[in-house]
Amino acid sequence: MEILRRSPMLAVLTALTAGSALYERLGTSAFFAAVIIVFTAVTFLSYEHELPNQWKFFLFTLFFTVICSLRIYSVISSEPPKFSPFKNETGTVSEIRTWGNLYAVTIDTEHHGKCVTFSHFAEYTGGTRLKFDGTPRAFRPKKDDSNFDEGKFWRARGVNFIVYPRNVQELSARFSLSSLRNYLSRKLVIYTPELTSSYLRSAWLGQRDKNLNDKHKNWGTVHLLAVSGFHVGVVMMCALFFVGKNPVVLSLILWCYVFLTGASASAVRAGLMIQIILLGKILGRKDEPVNSVGCAGVMMLLWSPFMFWDIGWRLSIISALTISAMIHVAQSWLFISPIIVIVTAPQISFIFGGVPAVGFLLNIFAVYYFSFAFTIASASAVLRMMNFPLSRYFVIASEGIFVLWEKTADTFAGLLPQVLAWSYSRAWLGCGVMVFFVCDYLKLAPLRKAVVIAVTGLFAFAVFM
Repeated sequence: MEILRRSPMLAVLTALTAGSALYERLGTSAFFAAVIIVFTAVTFLSYEHELPNQWKFFLFTLFFTVICSLRIYSVISSEPPKFSPFKNETGTVSEIRTWGNLYAVTIDTEHHGKCVTFSHFAEYTGGTRLKFDGTPRAFRPKKDDSNFDEGKFWRARGVNFIVYPRNVQELSARFSLSSLRNYLSRKLVIYTPELTSSYLRSAWLGQRDKNLNDKHKNWGTVHLLAVSGFHVGVVMMCALFFVGKNPVVLSLILWCYVFLTGASASAVRAGLMIQIILLGKILGRKDEPVNSVGCAGVMMLLWSPFMFWDIGWRLSIISALTISAMIHVAQSWLFISPIIVIVTAPQISFIFGGVPAVGFLLNIFAVYYFSFAFTIASASAVLRMMNFPLSRYFVIASEGIFVLWEKTADTFAGLLPQVLAWSYSRAWLGCGVMVFFVCDYLKLAPLRKAVVIAVTGLFAFAVFM
């Protein structure tokens, strides 16, 4: 059972996600049946030869998987909490995001947890403290013709209800991560040009500019704006250069960055993966990147089971799993970005209706270009905010780097304007490519690889149908 020897947490993650996928369609019995059957199937499909104590380890890991499934089921099957109208509640604005033609404002209240309110205007800024009255309202049920579930989207972010505040009073400010993000956002707007400001607010603070986001959607490179393993990796590489390999210092920098950016699903996943690797270095354990992805995914599902329905979490896990499985392949850096587009395209097209064809071309060099661009722009912005001599010219140069990207991307988008819609064949291709690299990572025999890919394809068909 190669998967239990090298990546047992991947088997656990696969079983839990399979159960969650079938829960909505087939109910409770399907959830637990899928967890047990998929875990058993995954472990036996990776069987190559007898390993010492493998049956004891199999039973222990299966028991652990069932315990995890009980935790997940207890949350996703529960009714949203019900609150009565409240008065004089206090809270802090933690996040503001565009929501169609509205703004969605997340408020961390002192007594009722997180809530969200919607407004036509950006009335508040991050870190603003409020006192207000309100009547909680449940999220709207999912429409039959829609792939979007408002309740699951917000509950994955820890938000339990909608509220429309009344009798709102602003209170005196206190320091918080939200107020710090708002302060840095204003500094970037003041000290850096438009494009540099928009890109750095995305990379530093997790704040996406709507116009920039729409452009990257058309180019198929919107993942560059979502704080993920790419951004966390760039930050950690810079940290290694400046502070060395001290795991304690690196861990501190890692989590400061993750929380500064708003702790999105993809950022937390990347943070957990790197933290697991750092702990492994301290304990002298061999690094197994695929197992680290599985461990991070399971931890996040246990913390917030509704993460499964978060498209950001899914894309993050799929991308990280594929990259981790490809690390051992010679010269993988040459084609890793197009492969990521292939394996994530089914999820993106299923949710958003299509994937720009130009993304397959631009992503060949986009990651490497933006690794350079974000590093140069970040250094320039820091120097500019410190009023370093000649720093104005540095930020102008960084603006030119982003302008060059826009001109290039627009040119290629004009040459390849097609949008690839979702289809079963593309879904199976993406799933098959990811599974192929995982099987190759586990060093399964060719025939066994073919069987695993075929079985996975059949399961994917059942889920989508």
